[in-house]
Amino acid sequence: MTPHPTSPHLNVPAFRRAFVCLGLLAISIASPSFAQEFDDESLSGFLTEGVGQPTASESEPQIVQTSMEDYAGSSDLSIQVAELQAQMSEQNFEIASLRSELQTPLRHAHRPQPAKWFVTYESVVVQPIQSNSTGLITEREDDVFSHVMFPWGMEHSPRIQLGREANDETLGWRVRYWQFRHGESFEASDANGLIPASSFTLGTVGYLFEDGDASTGLQFVEEGVFTSSIRTDVIDWEMQRQIVKPLDVYAGIRYAKIAQRYHAMTDAGNLDARSEFRGFGPTVAMRFTHSLPLNTLSLFANARGSLLFGQKSFTAEDDVNEHAQSLNAIDLHSSEDAIHSFAGNAEIQLGLRYAPATWFSMQVALEAQHFMDVGGANPTGVFTGPDGGMSGDSPLDDNLSFIGVSSGIELAY
Repeated sequence: MTPHPTSPHLNVPAFRRAFVCLGLLAISIASPSFAQEFDDESLSGFLTEGVGQPTASESEPQIVQTSMEDYAGSSDLSIQVAELQAQMSEQNFEIASLRSELQTPLRHAHRPQPAKWFVTYESVVVQPIQSNSTGLITEREDDVFSHVMFPWGMEHSPRIQLGREANDETLGWRVRYWQFRHGESFEASDANGLIPASSFTLGTVGYLFEDGDASTGLQFVEEGVFTSSIRTDVIDWEMQRQIVKPLDVYAGIRYAKIAQRYHAMTDAGNLDARSEFRGFGPTVAMRFTHSLPLNTLSLFANARGSLLFGQKSFTAEDDVNEHAQSLNAIDLHSSEDAIHSFAGNAEIQLGLRYAPATWFSMQVALEAQHFMDVGGANPTGVFTGPDGGMSGDSPLDDNLSFIGVSSGIELAY
């Protein structure tokens, strides 16, 4: 029998070692930390052992036993890769969670809030402060002069408003109305010491003066009842716009009527004086709101400025003298003569707001108002001493202020 031709010998273990070397070389390039475990000598020895020195019986298959130490490096690499994959998965999950948490409130913050209809009632408890609050001028024998003032106190007045408040880039509006209508009086005589018991000059109510003597008014008053009254009617028509979240701006037109009256009923005669201002003009207001840590509480501040163009007048009459003083007493209904003077107005409010529900809220605040150059009705006489007698200035230049607190409730829809 003719023997089969012999095929080229294939060294299986040498081929396996070469394949493993190529794998280790690729792994070392991918993982430098693993490459450090094999230096040049170890790799050279491995190649020499596997390729240059074949085994004694190459023609016979050989079983090579491999221990766990031979694969220690591979196991470490697999563990490191698994750990890296786990860390990347955790980081991807955390990034997705943070992105969701960040984007959700931003979407809610930029979401347009619907406009709301509201109606508000406020109880404004304020004290009027007249720049001239004189009710009676007295003089004693030792040439000591004094002015008896009206004892104004805190008085209640209502204020209502309704409108539509916009919380986005649209325009809202509101209408406000405030009315103050009160009076104050006192009785003066020698019994209560307000008018000194003397045969010399006693009480005087003076307006118009000639040579130091009152030509309009009352003199030598021994007793009497003196009354002062104030009425204000203020109406605002305004547009509202939210500039940023805590700040709202209002602009519109204000109409104001301020009427003051003085009346003296004495043993020397009776006197009646009236002053009035009526006008309208531009008004601008701002409201700032700051939320407190408690979601239902917030601080707010309101500020307003107005410039009113109109007419002011003053008249004083008595039943003793034949002279009556009159300033700017013209027909306010005349379009030609109605507007020839102006008055300024400023307001400020600082308070706390409590909103237990979206449709209901309560507030309390400190408040101050000032009306400039609206006139006054009280006596303008001023004693300048025994040599100078009496003098007086124009009642049209008087100011009127209010200071106190306000509280109110609001219903919204």
